[in-house]
Amino acid sequence: MEISFKTQLLADLYEGKKVTDKNFKSNPSLVLQYIKTIRKLESLSNIEQAYQYKSLRYEKLIGDLKGKSSVSVNMQFRIIFEEIASENEPCEIILLSIEELSKHYE
Repeated sequence: MEISFKTQLLADLYEGKKVTDKNFKSNPSLVLQYIKTIRKLESLSNIEQAYQYKSLRYEKLIGDLKGKSSVSVNMQFRIIFEEIASENEPCEIILLSIEELSKHYE
């Protein structure tokens, strides 16, 4: 499964580059957990396998974020992403577009 990032900040965090955002600069353990979570997502051959990792707490979102999904980075932060299906096989997810790393309920 391929991963794309909506913002350069999210890509830089994953690549281990230095970022100027104080929320992440002062929290290296969050960045490490973020990288670890993205690597778990990359290792999946299909999105249903995310249910096997209980620590991810994979869920489809509702309300304002309907059509998006999320996985937990830790008890406070989650990654919100969009699942993009293959044109040939609509049931097969080929790309996860990472949209944000945010605190729950904010």
